[in-house]
Amino acid sequence: MHAAATTVIVGASVAGIRAAAALRHNDPHHRIILVDGENEEPYDKPPLSKAVLSNTDLPSPDLTDHIGQNIDYRRGTAAVAVDTAASTLSLGDGSVIRYDNAILATGSAPRHLSVLDGIPGVHYLRTFADATALRTALLRRPRVIVVGGGFIGAEVASSTRERGLDVTIIEAGPRMAARVLPEPVSHALASLHARHGVTVRCGTTVRGATYDPCRQDFELLLDDGDTVVGDVVVVGIGTAPCTDWAADSALPIRNGFACGPDLRVNGTSNVYAIGDVARWFNPRYGDEMRVEHWTNAREHAAVAAHNIVHPHAPRHASTVPFVWSDQHGTRIQHVGDPDLTDVDIDAVELSHSTRVFTYSRGGITVGATGFNAQGALAKIRKQLVDQRAPSLDRANTHH
Repeated sequence: MHAAATTVIVGASVAGIRAAAALRHNDPHHRIILVDGENEEPYDKPPLSKAVLSNTDLPSPDLTDHIGQNIDYRRGTAAVAVDTAASTLSLGDGSVIRYDNAILATGSAPRHLSVLDGIPGVHYLRTFADATALRTALLRRPRVIVVGGGFIGAEVASSTRERGLDVTIIEAGPRMAARVLPEPVSHALASLHARHGVTVRCGTTVRGATYDPCRQDFELLLDDGDTVVGDVVVVGIGTAPCTDWAADSALPIRNGFACGPDLRVNGTSNVYAIGDVARWFNPRYGDEMRVEHWTNAREHAAVAAHNIVHPHAPRHASTVPFVWSDQHGTRIQHVGDPDLTDVDIDAVELSHSTRVFTYSRGGITVGATGFNAQGALAKIRKQLVDQRAPSLDRANTHH
């Protein structure tokens, strides 16, 4: 009788947890080791910028029920190195795990704004501890400055404004969420925030900061010459994939672990990357991409688990990117092609609070954004998934 295969999963957020559960579902006898540097029960990340900030009594958004059965979960023990030739993973406590397969699900971390290093009252959101520290700071009813007008910054602004706090968003780009949303939709998002009392300032960056220990506040100097005074700053200027721990390995790293369409890391036969940390060839769009969406992490987990248990019938990750965000009581959903340059935009207002923006190229729908339009977005999402089969021949050239 052969010994059960061992898969080690690095990272216990949604991608890692879902991968463990999918592996157990595919193979009841598989040996699964899950390691994570945080000394917490597994938890979900999306609520950190939403419900955790607005509800002072909310517990950790626990993922324990999704972890699966008979998982060797080693929390508080970070991975520090991987040797792909020997198929071993080294942990911070000095132990070494020998694996048959490895799944890298280390996620991403907030990019830091160097001009704010060392300034008290500056917060970044990645962990539950980060969110609870910010939630505690908000109890003083501070003036809040959010640096970054993407979805995370916008969610923090919404959550803090919900508490009745004075909130200002500072965005370096010409408009909010410019990396994701076309111009008319960005303007609709900014208008939503303005209607709820958030001050939105785009096209300016933080050039410097001073802190007054007597008043316990600080002054941000902007590059347009203005200053903004506040008590708490939350920085949300994007993320970087957590790959530094594997920098000395043979794994190819370029804004994430470089993978083929089956999520195997290029140049390996038994190492997979999933979620935020994977830069993979998506055969649906014929291009490499890294997607920081919750739904993408879940879909990646299922694909990697299947491919480990069924290596002779591999599946490809042909994800249609989909993200949602709750802001000021409005459910914002966005789906489709991540490249929305040169698209035609059709805007339909279904009610005073319900709007749908549909994007097409050459008469073919390639994406959409909805404000409180869950039914319409669900139909468009299904249409996008069904309308264009992945180019598997092209994908096979990237194995």
